[in-house]
Amino acid sequence: MKKFLFAAFAALSLSACASSVLVVEQPYAGQEKFTTANVEFDNGGVPIDNDNRAYTQEKLEEELFRGESPIFAMGEGLTIKWRYVGFNEGSRLGRYLTGGIGGGSKVVLEVDFVSPTGEVLATVRGEGSVGGGLFGGSNKTGIDKAARHVADYAASNLR
Repeated sequence: MKKFLFAAFAALSLSACASSVLVVEQPYAGQEKFTTANVEFDNGGVPIDNDNRAYTQEKLEEELFRGESPIFAMGEGLTIKWRYVGFNEGSRLGRYLTGGIGGGSKVVLEVDFVSPTGEVLATVRGEGSVGGGLFGGSNKTGIDKAARHVADYAASNLR
């Protein structure tokens, strides 16, 4: 029993405390469903560094095009344009030293789903935040959660 409690405590200490939410700014009201899509970065949001930009692009592509049951095939069709409207990487050291009280990370990923004719069909915001953890947690956890919400919305409404 002691080993189990120690293992549970260790797992909780090492994991980052993260939360996420999806906000639908403009819901999809159409009937058309899509089988192919592409993902594009839209430079119209807040500035982010190249590492987080590349990571977000890769994570969205992973969530949408890979896995056991991909949502879409890569190709012309639906265009998924993304940008950050909020990006605070926070301080991993601050999260570590304060046990998640300070240094938090929050990302707000906004995505437009655009038809082949250029019409914005839907707009959603995936928000992810990271608090603490023994090693401070990574802002990438917030990006992962935001991308997952976007993919879930696409699967439920546009596929």
